[in-house]
Amino acid sequence: MTIITRNAELFALCMQKLGLDTPGTKIAVAVSGGGDSLALTLLMQQWVEKRGGRMLALTVDHGLRPDSAAEAAGLHALLEKRGIRHDVLKWVGEKPHTHIQERAREARYALLLAACRREGFPTLALAHNLEDQVETFWMRLSKGSGLDGLAAMAPSRVVDGVNIVRPVLSFSRADLREVCRDFGVEWAEDPSNRNEQFLRVKLRQVEDLLAAEGMTPQRLSQTLQKLEEARDALQVWADEAAGKMIAFHPEGFATLNTPAWRLLPADIQRRVLSSALMAVAPRDYAPGFEQLEQLRCDMPGEKFSGRTLSGCEIFPGKEGEMTLCREAAAAAGASPLENGLLWDGRFRVSDYRNGAGLQIRILGEEGLARFRQKGAPETPPFTRLESLPYKVRKVIPALWKGEILMAIPHLNWTAAEADSGLLAGKVEFVRNGAAPVKIV
Repeated sequence: MTIITRNAELFALCMQKLGLDTPGTKIAVAVSGGGDSLALTLLMQQWVEKRGGRMLALTVDHGLRPDSAAEAAGLHALLEKRGIRHDVLKWVGEKPHTHIQERAREARYALLLAACRREGFPTLALAHNLEDQVETFWMRLSKGSGLDGLAAMAPSRVVDGVNIVRPVLSFSRADLREVCRDFGVEWAEDPSNRNEQFLRVKLRQVEDLLAAEGMTPQRLSQTLQKLEEARDALQVWADEAAGKMIAFHPEGFATLNTPAWRLLPADIQRRVLSSALMAVAPRDYAPGFEQLEQLRCDMPGEKFSGRTLSGCEIFPGKEGEMTLCREAAAAAGASPLENGLLWDGRFRVSDYRNGAGLQIRILGEEGLARFRQKGAPETPPFTRLESLPYKVRKVIPALWKGEILMAIPHLNWTAAEADSGLLAGKVEFVRNGAAPVKIV
């Protein structure tokens, strides 16, 4: 067996574990020209061609160095010569002077995800490897991260509708450079990898010292896998508890059985809170440990009157419950009413036949006032609205035509001047952008 064949088979196994081993797969690859991402691109091209799929290589030119444009052009020529479609994405605008790596990373992900959606590629592959996992562990350990932060990198996760995968987490840097050599391709070294101002670079400089003490990347990776197993076990427990203690409501808010929640261990309490927060106010990442811990400690207190966290309002409800709803200031703005739209990351629009010219946005103070002018007291829509907590009323979805309130789907109400057919459409509260959540 040749080295290329061995690496190709290992890569195919990794892709299979990711659930991507299907004919006709469309996948984008982030490539900088360094040894890791270039090896991933070469392995992916070989894998895609065998399955009749399509691949798109994407490079972000951050514009932070004078030579970045020329380097991107050179990489473009190299990849096109090998028959690989390649697009260069430019980060335009003013560049940061502090927190450069963090801001560049944010811009890079935004550009890559936008390109995937624009070009119709549902999956984006990144070249994080074995050493990257270990370095991330040390960096998070230095910041006091909990179990979730210290566990192994997730091999896949969905962000903004794109499935981000990491197929070469089990490959070392040496393995990936071996791939490049076997394909006869030279890679470039990013000068920022030698900049000692960055913590990740400092950690790389002590890798040999750590390895001499037995802390090799391979051995530390085994520890990360054990942490991942522990995290997953705790999450199963938390999910079961959340299913019993959290009630989701069609209007997009949740109620937590606080007395039952208080009986849980601290770690499970935090996970249940995180689950509720992420459903009511979806984000790419859950709230940080310190924020959740502060909320967990404060919530049982008699003086707790409410808090805003991660785009969510948390406040006491009736009979010992805690209510969680979307923060009005954090909710999405107005969007054209289109079937298939996932508005605010949590409401799926469907079955509208006559939504032309309409927009969906929160009801808000203005909408509440207009509804009270138009709605008849004692009618089901009016009484239903008044039964909701005030903060919930403000953020339920409403349909507007300009500044005219036309319908409130969850109240089954339309204005007199609106087409009655609007009631046939659906605005369903969904969790994680997938299916409608369990509603009570």
